[in-house]
Amino acid sequence: MSKKIILLSVVSSYTLFAETLETKKIIVPGDQYIAEEIASASSKEIYTAKDISRSGSSSLFNFLSQHTSINILPSYGNKSAPLIDIRGYGIESGYQNVVVTVDGERINNIDMSAQIIGSIPLSSIANIEIIRGSGSIRHGDGAMGGVINITTSDYIENSIQTSFGSDGLNNNNINIGYKGEKFSIGLSASDDSNDGQSKVDTQGNKAESTNQYNKLKINIDPTSDLNIKLVSSNVRSNLFYVGALTKAEFDTDPSQNSGNKYTNYDYNIDRNSIGLNYKINPLLNLKMSYFQENRSNHFIPSYSSAIIVYDYDTEGFNLTLPFVGEKLTVTPGLELLNGQRKDSVGKLMKDNKAYYVETELQVNTKTIISAGARHEQVDYKYNGSSALTTDESLNAYDIGVNYAISDQLSVFSNYNQAFQAPDVDRFFVGVYPAPSFILSGRAFNGFIDPAKSNTLNIGFTHRMKQNSLSLTSYYSKVEDEIFYNPNSFVNENIDNSKKYGLELQNTMQLNDKLSANLTYNYVKAEIGSNAQGLTDGNDMPGVPRQMALVNINYQFTTNGYVNLSHAWKEKTYIFSDFSNSSSQKQPQYNSTDLSFNYAVNNFKMTNKMEVFCAVTNIFEQKNAVQGYANGLYPFNFERAFMAGLKINF
Repeated sequence: MSKKIILLSVVSSYTLFAETLETKKIIVPGDQYIAEEIASASSKEIYTAKDISRSGSSSLFNFLSQHTSINILPSYGNKSAPLIDIRGYGIESGYQNVVVTVDGERINNIDMSAQIIGSIPLSSIANIEIIRGSGSIRHGDGAMGGVINITTSDYIENSIQTSFGSDGLNNNNINIGYKGEKFSIGLSASDDSNDGQSKVDTQGNKAESTNQYNKLKINIDPTSDLNIKLVSSNVRSNLFYVGALTKAEFDTDPSQNSGNKYTNYDYNIDRNSIGLNYKINPLLNLKMSYFQENRSNHFIPSYSSAIIVYDYDTEGFNLTLPFVGEKLTVTPGLELLNGQRKDSVGKLMKDNKAYYVETELQVNTKTIISAGARHEQVDYKYNGSSALTTDESLNAYDIGVNYAISDQLSVFSNYNQAFQAPDVDRFFVGVYPAPSFILSGRAFNGFIDPAKSNTLNIGFTHRMKQNSLSLTSYYSKVEDEIFYNPNSFVNENIDNSKKYGLELQNTMQLNDKLSANLTYNYVKAEIGSNAQGLTDGNDMPGVPRQMALVNINYQFTTNGYVNLSHAWKEKTYIFSDFSNSSSQKQPQYNSTDLSFNYAVNNFKMTNKMEVFCAVTNIFEQKNAVQGYANGLYPFNFERAFMAGLKINF
């Protein structure tokens, strides 16, 4: 029997099941996203386009750092591909334990480079969903810490937006769209530039960034049951960012440079995708998507004039057949991801193949149970000075329950297993011979094991008209956590480690015009038993024990808002300080921001003009990323201004 016949048989049987299953209607009052949070068996937060607009943020990085629970810092000063950490995996490599998707497609890289989120215009985002400590069934490899799902708007309004500010800030965006009965098309283009806050280097370079973004999105509805989506995008970025300063240099003048030229990072990304959604019957959909991405990176480090070139080819395919009843949801899925990186040394490849199933059952009017399982095969191949191959067979599962004590109060718990398959760079160490210190090759340092986590979440959500409160406690046991050992200078596994903590979010409507939001995180990340010479019970480096965000929003007219926010992160141990002995610490982070936005003419959803402005770091806190000892990378260390105008037509 052929594979096609087997597949058709499975689909036919599943369709018959969906058509014959009796269901009952579930009514969940309130807004869609509020309902999702109340009924969820996992810890999550959701932000809409309205939330983003009211924040006054100028970029996705700024919004995530000032208005969400995640820990995010520039990567050695680079905000376009920042370091992201959820739940205590460390700011140095925690991003390897977070999956980031845009419109359902992964943007995680197969190597050690962080997710490039700086290319996503904030104005294009419809909503952001952050899942903490779960999401491994749908997203698989790398979802130990959590998942960030970003959804962009299908239909793009006709608008022109421009903004300018201190440090050479200049952002321009144009959106052109058309929406018909069975067809919609949207074209967006943006051009952003910023000279940065640091002085020119010895070569006359500024700490500047330039970004060009173009995206075409087409939706076709040939019938009421069929939707086809075509997306094509291009991103071009050129970044110069500063080298490290000593503490004495930083204290004297954080805007100075260390005498070296700035690091230059230039990349070009072409991405094309096609998606299909076919409603087989009122309860059953067929969803398929395919994407292909080509990325070219040019990297010129501060210590050399040689250009290091990396070329990436990635393609992914996803197939799901969700049955969405009013009582039961079942989603089986297939996911394929193939990625390779080419450079002058050789070719590194990582192939992921996975199948999974997610279910959710409304047991009664008060109880929802969710469960899921995933199997993933990961194959590695290296074609360089020698040929090396290995493979891993990995499993994930998740089971949870949500119980509604009342219409306003629900409690939830879930237990899950997740995994992180090592990126291809973890098996190699770069060779930089003196005196040029230019990459000349790679040395194979041995295969390392995938990391695995087992996490228990317990929490509650309480929503009233004037107050919304959610609290989650969690405990994670991690086996074979992947880290760069500063003693052996290679990537290794920690036998076991653990992470536990609390997550609090409280939104208060103080009166008709004034609201406030508090977010507080406590996390304790400990090293467990190991054979690498690390001290048991020590804190994992780069994990602030406490983080807090406070946002106060005042609605002075129907379409006018003022937002005041403050973000704080506790100091922590620097990169690779597993002994917790370094006299230098990652400094605590403080930033107070103020924003204003006003839609003219009170046309509600069809406002013709919007004006906005913002001041970041009002009190000029000296913020920096402390890399290794005596290595500070300044960012957001002085006050900055921004103002802009948006016109709809």
